[in-house]
Amino acid sequence: MSASLPRIALVVALVLLPAAAVASARPAAPSAAHMPQLTAEPTAVQAGDTLTLQGTGFPRNAHVSLLAGPPHAEATRIGGASTGRRGRFTATVRIRPHSSAGTLVAQACFDGCRVKATARFRIVGP
Repeated sequence: MSASLPRIALVVALVLLPAAAVASARPAAPSAAHMPQLTAEPTAVQAGDTLTLQGTGFPRNAHVSLLAGPPHAEATRIGGASTGRRGRFTATVRIRPHSSAGTLVAQACFDGCRVKATARFRIVGP
């Protein structure tokens, strides 16, 4: 019986080895440093002024759609940008002169918004 035990251990090791190799070959989950991020400057802007959106962590040489809208509501397209070879972009957007004051969420979307980042900003009164 002692001769069969090493065979069983060898068979189990051979069966588990491919599964372990596949598990270790999977790409690691992206870290926070590589997740898409978006910043809005300034964070408080008046109607008619410009807002600068900067994105990082997007695919390189990609077109990104820019949207904005109230939190938890549908966003409207406000522009677009192209990323460089490092997945970064900078876009300047003019806020409509007759925009209402309030908090908005800017969104940068790629691949049907499967890859996206958001940033909050406010439109303030004069």
